[in-house]
Amino acid sequence: RAPTSSARRVERRGAARDATLTRLDDATLPHPHDDHVRLDVYVGACRCGRASDARDVRLVLPESEEAVVDVYAALGRPNDDPHWADLWHGGVALATKIFETPELVRGKRVIDLGCGLGIAGIAAAMVGAREVVMTDREERALWCALAGCKANGVRDVREMPAVWNAPDDCALPTLPVFDDVRDCGSDCVVRAAKVDWFEPELAPGGFDVALACDVLYTPDAVDAIATLVLRLFEDDGGDGGKAIGASSSEGEGTFMLADPPGRFPKNHERFMSLMENPSRIPGFDGGGRRSIVRVTSSIEECLNLELETMAVKLSTYDIASR
Repeated sequence: RAPTSSARRVERRGAARDATLTRLDDATLPHPHDDHVRLDVYVGACRCGRASDARDVRLVLPESEEAVVDVYAALGRPNDDPHWADLWHGGVALATKIFETPELVRGKRVIDLGCGLGIAGIAAAMVGAREVVMTDREERALWCALAGCKANGVRDVREMPAVWNAPDDCALPTLPVFDDVRDCGSDCVVRAAKVDWFEPELAPGGFDVALACDVLYTPDAVDAIATLVLRLFEDDGGDGGKAIGASSSEGEGTFMLADPPGRFPKNHERFMSLMENPSRIPGFDGGGRRSIVRVTSSIEECLNLELETMAVKLSTYDIASR
């Protein structure tokens, strides 16, 4: 059966007192060693925006990154990345921008790259995007992002596709039911897709808006993200583009990127260079067709679940065919 919310609360490990989590009744993210290393599921809340018009977003997540590290160690993969299990300030910045200017995504097809807990995609779904596709290379992150949409009253959230629904040969549970949540009023369809940035040719296409935060952390990632972003606005003719409707302006779109200012400045410089002249991207065969036409940036201060403040640079890249 689908799990429901429970009244038992915990304080997030290392978190401020206000960052309490509500346990989802009996819900766990299964894996082969969960008889002694459980990955329990909780619900937390994040406030997006300024005090006068802030919006609260509920998130579905493990208790901590440390709990995910313990699971990966038990699986013999201690170097797997656990950071999807935490709320990044950049995601809060993206969600806040979407709540403040919903026309950026309303009625559009949106993809959340490396969604983690999915706060940016959740915000897009809540304000009326036509479709949101949550993407990550970790299947358990995708489950949390989809569950987070349900926790915020998004009515049309599709179950995990069967092809990605059994990481480590353990089937993920049915998405939870939140009886205490009101319908948010959005007709958005939310789906999940497993996407690896380093295999951009396998990613879906036909999007109007792409969202991402903290993705330019290595030079290789810069090249991969640049290639991927430009492909996302092409109609791939696949299920995503044809089932709901292709991008309204083929080859054109908006890429919204959030990162702390000053983090990996050389990587940001390279990314801008590649997006201005895509022919410089190694191995990219579509470089002559589209590029950046305009970039706008701002610095925003955001809180995470631990109530820690961080400045985030929010950049919006308008991309069009030449």
